[in-house]
Amino acid sequence: MNHSQKAVSDSGKCPVCGGTGWRLVKEQAEGYDIPLDFARPCTKCQGERRLEDRTGIPPQFHEATLERFGFDSYGQNMERLKTLVHNYFARYAELAKTGKGLYLWSKTAGSGKTFLACCLARSITIRYNLQIRFTTVPDYLALVADSYKRQQGAQDESEVFRRCPLLVLDDIGTQRSGEWQQQELFRIVNDRLNAGNITFFTSNMPPEKLNVDYRTIDRIRKAAVVLQMPEESIRLKKAQEEQACFVERMLM
Repeated sequence: MNHSQKAVSDSGKCPVCGGTGWRLVKEQAEGYDIPLDFARPCTKCQGERRLEDRTGIPPQFHEATLERFGFDSYGQNMERLKTLVHNYFARYAELAKTGKGLYLWSKTAGSGKTFLACCLARSITIRYNLQIRFTTVPDYLALVADSYKRQQGAQDESEVFRRCPLLVLDDIGTQRSGEWQQQELFRIVNDRLNAGNITFFTSNMPPEKLNVDYRTIDRIRKAAVVLQMPEESIRLKKAQEEQACFVERMLM
């Protein structure tokens, strides 16, 4: 790797294309004596995008890492949570043996709980080359329901979420609380707990307030450390800052 590639790599951008998604290659063109530069899609970035597509992580979080999470964006001291999360990342190889995940909750929408879960999960993936998955609870239950409708013997696409080493189970508590939904949530939480697979939960309520039965709550508390995020919408704060900047530019 040359110095320019290393500099780009250290900045968090693709060392091949610098984050543009395109790379210049020399190719011989008809009618020309010397090769010309052509822009071609960056195969490295394409490969990484295909990987993110398989994980289910939302596109807006495809570049999420702990370095990108703004602990200093909040109006309160976040050093304790920052230290805990960074130490969890640093000691993941040890913690993976215990099967202990995290339960991030906040009543306030946009508080950063999903982003933080994705930042931590992707950082772990990059370091340990793990198979991870992301799904919201409503999406997972819809996938399970769809699998019931398939012909017998068809592949169960929901199985990967029960078996992957690390799962981000987003928005637990927003699902309907019918009998089969209760059963399927118990099954995924129980299966993952018994297998020692780690789960990061996000929710807008503490575990004891979830619309699931007591067995599922009990297993969630055993499977994850419960951490409350600040009751502060970073998403709204960012949107307001972007709007103010936009208005200011338009008035210049």
